[in-house]
Amino acid sequence: MAAPSLTVPLPQLPTPTRDFAAAAALARLRRAAATARDRLAEIDGVRVIGPEVGGATQDVRLAVDLGDTGRDARDVACAMAGRGFTPDAASHRLLVIQLTEADLLEGTHERLAPGLLMALWSTAAAARRES
Repeated sequence: MAAPSLTVPLPQLPTPTRDFAAAAALARLRRAAATARDRLAEIDGVRVIGPEVGGATQDVRLAVDLGDTGRDARDVACAMAGRGFTPDAASHRLLVIQLTEADLLEGTHERLAPGLLMALWSTAAAARRES
């Protein structure tokens, strides 16, 4: 009698498929976000925190600290919304700006820094608290 075989056939694993179009779109969006980040960082008192944050593959978010401008980021967000730029979120000193593929096609990444600068100019300085 023959000995039983010890080889077990390996199951065929599905080969991972990569969506090259989505990867290319995300790369274009990250390059545009890098352009916007560099231009935003040139504004006095504005700091862009870290690199862009990619949520899903279709959008990128930039975190912008306005603490050194003396302006409340919520007021600046309202002023930006009046100019067609709607931030994703705002606190007393932080703006989160979302860029999508549609924003890239409209050139929003090119107009973001001038739009923020105009919003800063039109927003009154926040009252300083003295303790």
